[in-house]
Amino acid sequence: PIISLSIGWIGLTYGMQANIRDLVQAEDGALRLALTECLVTMGIMGLLAYPLLTSPIAWAEGFQISTKDAQLGALILAASAAVGSPTAVAFVRRRYGAKGPITTLLARTTQLGELFTIVAFGVIFCLFHKSVETMPAQWNAANWVLVTVGLGVGLGLMFRLFLGDEHNADKQFLSLLGIVVFAAGAAYLLQLSLLLINLMLGVTLANTCSYSAEIKDTLLRYQRPMFILILIFAGALWTPVSQTGWILAVVYLALRSGGRFIGGWATSTTVDTTVRRDIGQGLLGHGEVAVAMAISARLVYEGPVMDLVFNAVLCSVVINEIWAARMVRGLLINAGEINADAHHSPPPQPAEMKA
Repeated sequence: PIISLSIGWIGLTYGMQANIRDLVQAEDGALRLALTECLVTMGIMGLLAYPLLTSPIAWAEGFQISTKDAQLGALILAASAAVGSPTAVAFVRRRYGAKGPITTLLARTTQLGELFTIVAFGVIFCLFHKSVETMPAQWNAANWVLVTVGLGVGLGLMFRLFLGDEHNADKQFLSLLGIVVFAAGAAYLLQLSLLLINLMLGVTLANTCSYSAEIKDTLLRYQRPMFILILIFAGALWTPVSQTGWILAVVYLALRSGGRFIGGWATSTTVDTTVRRDIGQGLLGHGEVAVAMAISARLVYEGPVMDLVFNAVLCSVVINEIWAARMVRGLLINAGEINADAHHSPPPQPAEMKA
């Protein structure tokens, strides 16, 4: 229940930040950049991870990896690889006083990218639903997508009525705990993505509740403890992997980094010429949403592939937390959005980022 609460809280928090009017009216190029980054990274990762999972390297160690398991693993790796993290950008903003169009673009792009990837991750649960072999032929993945979206929207409308005009932060917090746990139970029963259900719940509240800003503030106030719980449980669920697992982790890290750079370059040359060609340098952060995805998949699906996937995602998150802020800082120095005095400040440390 605690794991489900933490994961659901993350999904609800990001859903509350998805005001449709703001997303549509914004003209800073973040929407195009986020979408291109996600599609390029997922495409590269998905196409190359599948051959690796079915290669003789994996089979040589005695793994019984079926085609379906390899497809599932590749898609989860693809979705998690496309996730960014606003942590590094927020840290550089706070530490060095960075401000300007590129800084704002990075922050909005990572936020939007997380929305897209949570949706893609939720669709994977529908494509590989455990009841696919027992349900009638006419009941397919599209039906499960509708159930997921409908459940999230329905819970959002129900919670909006239940909450009424309550403005007390403590009462809002208790109500949010209740609805997240309720959504977690529904997701567990139906074997659907808890992240996507709560994301849709948050989107519904953000666009129908007149005081959604208050609810978002309540969610953000308790966001950090939820992130800490996610990281603790991720460490507890990790198990040692074989040589194949470490090879996959290295390949995953390399492909993800390449996908971010290529996605930024593609956006600057074909979609939006106002975007810097090296914008991908500032989008390497890989944070808590990717960890939440890995835990969700680990709890629903079993087998050696999930061990390999889980290890690869955790390794990427740890390594990218080390250099993401440095890369963002370098990009913003080149863009002239960090003043000269900040150039001589000591480089950020991972512990400072977490703090």
